[in-house]
Amino acid sequence: MYQPKLRKQRNGIPVMRNSEIDAHAEEFLRDYNPSLLKIPQPVDIEAFAEFYLDLALDYAYLSHCGLILGRMVFQETERVPVYLPKEKCADYLYVSRGTMLIDNTVLDDRKEYRLRSTIGHECGHWLFHSDYYTFKNRGNYHRKALLPEITGCKNTDIDGGADITGRKKLITDFDWLEHHAKYFSAAVLMPKTPLISMVSDLTGNGRLNEVELTEKLSDIFQVSPISVKIRLSQLGFNKDVLGNERTQNEKTFRILMQIPGTL
Repeated sequence: MYQPKLRKQRNGIPVMRNSEIDAHAEEFLRDYNPSLLKIPQPVDIEAFAEFYLDLALDYAYLSHCGLILGRMVFQETERVPVYLPKEKCADYLYVSRGTMLIDNTVLDDRKEYRLRSTIGHECGHWLFHSDYYTFKNRGNYHRKALLPEITGCKNTDIDGGADITGRKKLITDFDWLEHHAKYFSAAVLMPKTPLISMVSDLTGNGRLNEVELTEKLSDIFQVSPISVKIRLSQLGFNKDVLGNERTQNEKTFRILMQIPGTL
């Protein structure tokens, strides 16, 4: 399996630009299934998680109100709080390291986009943040009190937390952890190379306007339209490039291929 070389802070949090996350996502996909970078298509993110990353996917009610959509377990045995709707009470579920827990409300809503984004998000935590969540040297400040050895990703961490430019103020450790995971989810579900190639094909000679392009890419990559808009903005596309009143030539395409992600 591809092993990224990451620069990390003393507490284990990686130091990464968005462009580096894009590059790592494509290397993982190239190792997993090279055709995903050649032909624009939806990534089977469940198979990627289970058979490539060797994670165990399980489903439970992670809160009483659907606030938490996913948890990633990093310790060998961890007691995870869950909610039992029939009994109307909380309980604990004992799970092992490498277990990804998805909230049942994601399935109840029948929103495949949200399920795919949640799995991609938790994969990002597993790939980039294992050192942080298994960090042993806790003699430092307040980390032990604030962060257990599992993630607890809320719907705002996965669905929201940024405007249409995909930008958000990143201040705390938690902000950076969630940013890495959220950006990785977009980068693995909509890889930069095939996405830009498809945009070039679909916008050439004004074939599609912005709305039509967003809907088409949403269908191709099986993600939500708003996720497509944020992803295009992250990669440097704007209305001038996407608008059908302006043709995207080969020179523009080459420039776009070289645009790094922006924070």
